Amino acid sequence: MKKAKVILLSGQSNAVGVGHIKYMPKYFDEETISIFRNGYEKVLIHYISHDIENVGFEPVKVNQAEKNKDTLGPEVGIAKKLTEKYPEEQFFIIKCAFGGSDMNMGWRSPSSGAPYDPDLTVEYAKAINDPRFRSYGWCYHEQIRALDDGFAELKKMGYESEVIAFCWMQGESDSANPICSEPYIDRYDCMLRDLRERYAPAFENCTYIDAAISEIWGNYEQMNARKKAYAEEKGYKFIDTVAAGFTTRNEPEENPDIAHYDLNCTVKLGELFAEFV
Repeated sequence: MKKAKVILLSGQSNAVGVGHIKYMPKYFDEETISIFRNGYEKVLIHYISHDIENVGFEPVKVNQAEKNKDTLGPEVGIAKKLTEKYPEEQFFIIKCAFGGSDMNMGWRSPSSGAPYDPDLTVEYAKAINDPRFRSYGWCYHEQIRALDDGFAELKKMGYESEVIAFCWMQGESDSANPICSEPYIDRYDCMLRDLRERYAPAFENCTYIDAAISEIWGNYEQMNARKKAYAEEKGYKFIDTVAAGFTTRNEPEENPDIAHYDLNCTVKLGELFAEFV
């Protein structure tokens, strides 16, 4: 069975992507914009993204991020760069991302144990059937669903899935909250280990790529230092979005959305992920 080259894109809102496509002419030529709108046939995507999802795989293009928003996500940048680097090769993206999600609750995987909350005992949480004390978080659950569905669809298409890259853009929600930031790296490490064990051997040759959060978040320097140190320790890749000059303060012009990368930076994030593929 032929191998499907799969890229997993996960995280919170900057992984969802809030690049407003009305600004495309500001950064890209007409030919590139046409491709963004019509899709990359050599890079297909299956997504569960914020409040929308698709069935099967379709070409990567704009409007695969959020319902009722005219936006694009970093998958467009991934597809753009992969098509430039490997014009004859076929790739598949499985995207699972949710705005406002955190690692302590949403992305917590089974081996992480219960979420950390010093004011809520395990016994009391169980007594009131607190959903936070499930064996894993809801975002992780959706990630498993996205992978299971995506792998099953690829099998029907005649492929054996091979995850060649895991692209992670997350940490904003955790950064300023000690309850979330202190165990962040341990939670992240558990999640990657649980994915590898669940889907062995699909992750055997995976490259793990993490991205820094922007300067607008509380304690961003400490969070980014932790993320970078972990990547260096493990031999993973790290994208320093701050050093790369990513901006959040320009779009929309009438009311800048400072929590999210401007359109060109959203595309650039995907391109930088794809540099390691």
